[in-house]
Amino acid sequence: MEPALFRLGTIRELFAFTDWARDKLMTVASGLADEQLDRKFEMGEGSLRATLNHLWSSERMWLDRWKRHPQPRSRKDAAGVTMSGLWQEFRETAAERTKFLAGMGDADLPHLLTYTNVRGETYTFPFGGMMLHVSNHGSHHRAQAVNMIRRVGAALPRPGLDYIFMKIEAPETTPCGLDLGTLRTYFAYGDWANARVLAEAAKLTDEQLNRPFEIGLGTLRKTLVHIRDAEQWWFCNWTKGPGELFPQADEAIGVDQLQRLFAETASKRNEFISGLSDPDLKRIVKATPRPNVLRILPLGVPMLQLNHHGTHHRAQALNMLRHVGAKIPALDVVVWLRERSAA
Repeated sequence: MEPALFRLGTIRELFAFTDWARDKLMTVASGLADEQLDRKFEMGEGSLRATLNHLWSSERMWLDRWKRHPQPRSRKDAAGVTMSGLWQEFRETAAERTKFLAGMGDADLPHLLTYTNVRGETYTFPFGGMMLHVSNHGSHHRAQAVNMIRRVGAALPRPGLDYIFMKIEAPETTPCGLDLGTLRTYFAYGDWANARVLAEAAKLTDEQLNRPFEIGLGTLRKTLVHIRDAEQWWFCNWTKGPGELFPQADEAIGVDQLQRLFAETASKRNEFISGLSDPDLKRIVKATPRPNVLRILPLGVPMLQLNHHGTHHRAQALNMLRHVGAKIPALDVVVWLRERSAA
């Protein structure tokens, strides 16, 4: 098992993306009526207002832990929380986090921090792992928030909340100082999370796998296939160049075959990455997802995009698992870190 590695360049990029996606989401949420913000859903924290409040509370609480605040702040009850007030809290927390990161170096990220959570459980994790958790947690819950926005009839954030859209829309946002160590760590987490979801999907009937949903790719099977298709399609673009369009999800593939395909793609990707060095992440790659659409990006960008993309769609898959009566696996980065430390 490779050690979990983290570098500040990638951590800063993750938080730049977190803040960009947050502003896209809050721009839409700020224009919604109270009945839209408070409509009940069996996902996330139960409503859009509560889910957005949870996102801020998590960012605030983790930053307080990193700063060793004796009583980390959070807000469980979202009643009365306004979008303007919440957006201001998001911005203030992000500015404080940026200042905190400015005082850190790469050598600080492996340092361990012990904290006690709201359930009274005590854990110890490296700073870098906790920071990856916060960013990944945001991608998970923003996927739920986007679905809530769709369901209340509001316009979705444009062009979307994918990391790759930030780099297309605002490439100057950060210098994009990505590193292979953090990307390898994020991929290792994603492989673990995919395996957990697939293990539960393997217990389901075809009827459950093909049940229609107004989320993800429309069914659990197609959503899981889509996650793997994205990984395989990008790998082909990295190694063979552009040409193939993004595939349509195979609606007949079995979960056992899908598990094998996930493993094969991850193995090929890891072998490819093992031959790279950090400067290679700036090498330009091209891809044609749709006819007459050409993406031209540094190699590191689609690598980080894949990790966000997997988290986004796994959040949708978990909601589908819940509605078909399946077990919901815990997918937080801190759960993965805890299992690694116990192995």
